[in-house]
Amino acid sequence: MIKTVGTWIVALLLGVASWGISALAYRTPIPAPPRISTDGVGRVSWGPVVDNLDLTLRGTRAASFGGWLPGDRGMLIRASHLVVDRRLYTLPDAEADPVLVAGLPRNVSTVARAPDRDYMIAAWDEDGAEQFQLYRWDLGDANPVLLTDGNERSLFGAFDPTGDRFAFSSNRRNGTDFDVYVADPYREGSERLVFEGSGAWGAADWSPDGTTLLLKHVRASNDARLYLLDVATGDVRALAPSLDEPVGYGPVRYSRDGSHVYLVSDEGTEFRNLRALDLATGQESLITGHIPWDVEGFQEARDGSFLVVSINEDGRNRTWIHDVEEGRTEQLELFETGLTAVSLHPTRPLLAVTHVDAGSGGAVYTYDLSNAELTLWAGDASDRSETAEPRLIRYPTFDEAEGAPRRISAFVYPGAGAGPRPVLIDIHGGPEAQARLTYGHIRRQRSGLTVIAPNVRGSTGYGRTFAKLDDGYLREDAVRDIGALLDWIEQQPDMDAGRIGVTGGSYGGYMSLASLVHFSDRIACGVDVVGVSNFVTFLENTAPYRRDLRRAEYGDERDPDMRRFLESISPLNNAHRIRSPLMVVQGANDPRVPVTESRQIVERVRNNGQTVGYIEAADEGHGIRKPWNALFTNTAQIEMMQDCLGGGGSADR
Repeated sequence: MIKTVGTWIVALLLGVASWGISALAYRTPIPAPPRISTDGVGRVSWGPVVDNLDLTLRGTRAASFGGWLPGDRGMLIRASHLVVDRRLYTLPDAEADPVLVAGLPRNVSTVARAPDRDYMIAAWDEDGAEQFQLYRWDLGDANPVLLTDGNERSLFGAFDPTGDRFAFSSNRRNGTDFDVYVADPYREGSERLVFEGSGAWGAADWSPDGTTLLLKHVRASNDARLYLLDVATGDVRALAPSLDEPVGYGPVRYSRDGSHVYLVSDEGTEFRNLRALDLATGQESLITGHIPWDVEGFQEARDGSFLVVSINEDGRNRTWIHDVEEGRTEQLELFETGLTAVSLHPTRPLLAVTHVDAGSGGAVYTYDLSNAELTLWAGDASDRSETAEPRLIRYPTFDEAEGAPRRISAFVYPGAGAGPRPVLIDIHGGPEAQARLTYGHIRRQRSGLTVIAPNVRGSTGYGRTFAKLDDGYLREDAVRDIGALLDWIEQQPDMDAGRIGVTGGSYGGYMSLASLVHFSDRIACGVDVVGVSNFVTFLENTAPYRRDLRRAEYGDERDPDMRRFLESISPLNNAHRIRSPLMVVQGANDPRVPVTESRQIVERVRNNGQTVGYIEAADEGHGIRKPWNALFTNTAQIEMMQDCLGGGGSADR
């Protein structure tokens, strides 16, 4: 268990809160962080923070798996630092105390393990700009070494079999196209351009004999191609040259012996299946064709005898073990409730397991596949929780599928207290993403809000046909799915259809705005976090390396007909129809949805005489990540919903 001074501070505050100072906390403002500006937000109080101090305390004991360390040095875990921060620690074994990795910042996005070497490759950006740089971190050294030039977006690819070199992709040439490079992390100036690409290219794996890189060219979220690159000569050939339709690929990598490429794709199928492609014959065999859900990841045992496969089953992660010799695939169930994520040890039949449920903020275990032994390494095992468990529902929408009303899946997180309760509709981003089962709504549930997270058309996880139902001119059909959800809520005796709010981030921010445009008479208030307000200005101003990928989803604004359509459905041009209070949150450095998208919708809605609160963080990007920024903005959103919908918080605010 990780113990800090901050843990005891929270414990003390929890005791003080139990003496009845919650009402005072709702009258005491949280100072805005120095890089955050607010306009029309009003006072943001400590009340919701004090009301949930026990959850904060539980968070200081939580941990999640961060990666295996080279050799038998144990693992990296992500755990609490100074109460509200989350940082990486090394943990050599289950009995040891974690040691903070001071040289790796909170926002490190990649920590890749070099095979049989004493270093790792890490990546992070500055202030949310997503200009990721690569660093060499020598184990035991507090100061990572910068490997890239700082003026590019660099993405780690793969190590060669010896760990002497690594491949990465970068848009340094023109800011738009990604080329592939090979470098020795210990030799300055050793970078060598091995492939010049047009569009989004990356190195997925390195062949076991060290001669070939497996490249992936992503043309859209559901359309990619695979290629083999001879590292010495630069010759490139398509891995599957016969493809004549878009194919979505997930993870791809060589088998340990180099005879096959294991790949995840939806070629010829609705779902993304794990397959084995024989490099000698070109024959492909399905491994998970009998499982009607998407494969999200896989790992091969050191001896190649089995695969650990992660399946997205209706928004829940499931783990399967595939016996390669016998061709048998069986599900592995480690816990009766909650969520699990696993990572196979590089050399041993040992899984690192992160488990989270309503009674635990997160714990890390190892599970020995040879003897079924489960060992707690970090975090707290689950305790009893009074928070209601989420449930999965499917509600009918406006159109039909296979002769019956099409149904949209959604997770429902019941609010505390007697019904009927107010409802918050939380719409995920993407749109090529999915609302997954989570235990991140407990604070909202405690405040009395029932949270519903729908997977409207365009979401992934339900087959590629469903994922394409909102493309181009079909965009507003997804908004109609929200209208159908409002109809369903009206039929639920434990939900108050007169007190409904909507929130969402990124594409979910667009959906929140669009829902207010169409249903302001049924939605009391909304929150838009880094959302698109006008698809034309968004496509013209998003980062150049993203532009063509987004056009494949939303439509090409350079086409006159599509431009007129996008203008017609954009919330900015329909802002006069937003008649409910709105809060907008934005990071100024966002490369995906530029800050101008938020500024222009705030100005337009205010000019129409409506109430808008605006929070902008000068040191954030696509979302609010830094601990104190997040504390302030999340609390502001909670209080906005409590004021609008009722259902929680102390009185006398």
